Amino acid sequence: MSDSQVLVAAVSRLADAVAVVGETSWMVRQLMDSAADALDLAGCTVTLAQDGAERFTAATPDALLEVELCQHRTGRGPCVAVLRHGEPVAVTDIGGRAVWPEFGAEAVRQQVSSVAAVPMRSGDSTVGALCMYTREPRDWTEQDLSVGGLLASMAAGHIVQSAVIRRQQQLTEQLTHALDTRIIVEQAKGVLANARRTTPEAAYELIRAHARTNRVPVQAVAKAIVELGIRI
Repeated sequence: MSDSQVLVAAVSRLADAVAVVGETSWMVRQLMDSAADALDLAGCTVTLAQDGAERFTAATPDALLEVELCQHRTGRGPCVAVLRHGEPVAVTDIGGRAVWPEFGAEAVRQQVSSVAAVPMRSGDSTVGALCMYTREPRDWTEQDLSVGGLLASMAAGHIVQSAVIRRQQQLTEQLTHALDTRIIVEQAKGVLANARRTTPEAAYELIRAHARTNRVPVQAVAKAIVELGIRI
């Protein structure tokens, strides 16, 4: 395939992945694979950050993880620079970049010579960084950085949106659980109040006291009263 066909195929594959609500690790893998195919890379690393703190790091191939982690240990390197400043960084020959000596030494050990790092943006926020590596020195073009930035932003949008959806699902589950608990407790109060010929408020105090004495949740006592016919 031509370069343009490879690029279209890589973008299309990532676009298909973006349409699916998946785990963060899965989306990061799709991003790294798509970037490697589109730009003919030796490998990629990704670090996601929240409120300035590192929270997820991945690499393909796995050996490049050491290059990424070296940056976070020393606080120096292209990924760290992108996370701090939100701007792309391109280095033709890593070995000649004396300002990052530890990163350069680790890159040599992992047999990579050139790197370009682009921010993963969602709206106005930088949520992570994509680092792209080649075995030989490479003069990164504006198109290279644009393609990397496009893929990174697509993945970033998916990751942020998926996190929002997961939080909404968790909230819905919590509210549903709370409602179910309220319903079963109200039912138990009615059953016990009728059996004891007392008020619902007094019935609830009996349920709560029984739960406290036996060190079980109020909901468990209420469920036993309603579903099992237990009386207290």
